[in-house]
Amino acid sequence: RIILFGVAVAVFFAAPPPVGALRSLPAKAQLVKPLQAAECNEVRRAVEDGLPVGPGFRRMEFEFPPNEFGIKGRICRLLTVGSGAHFEGPQIRTLVDMHAHIRAALTLAGWSETQETRKFTERSVAGRDVFAVYKNNAVCVSTILIGMAPGFQPGTDVKGDGQIYLGALYPYEREWWIAIDCFHL
Repeated sequence: RIILFGVAVAVFFAAPPPVGALRSLPAKAQLVKPLQAAECNEVRRAVEDGLPVGPGFRRMEFEFPPNEFGIKGRICRLLTVGSGAHFEGPQIRTLVDMHAHIRAALTLAGWSETQETRKFTERSVAGRDVFAVYKNNAVCVSTILIGMAPGFQPGTDVKGDGQIYLGALYPYEREWWIAIDCFHL
């Protein structure tokens, strides 16, 4: 799919990737606005307090990526990147664990899943997880990516059927990329 290709290219070239599962939005064009700095900082505090990981989130603002739906505007992005050595521990071993901690932190802060935000839900075999939550006419889309750390050359012990088994790698051989994109509708 074009969306997945765009995310892969964006991650590898350090450009901002598309917001979550953009294909889930209705065809009606609309203008979105980023959360105000104070609101975005509330989300930031919620996930930093709720995640048992070392790196904090950096707050940025981006133009909404070009898309087939004509949605324009700006988003507030919370971003953190690090190796498994920084992100993994007794409470977080897998992509499912990370998803659960982020969702719990946002839920505790009053964000909830709705029928519309469920359309953003996506989990790939290749180490990508997307979900969205809603609060006060705003949406936050969480995108979690896990892959091999740059420069790592996997041995035959972690390969099978032409794929690399991320779970077979040591934590320092895995890289995590987490973005939470928030905007007002």
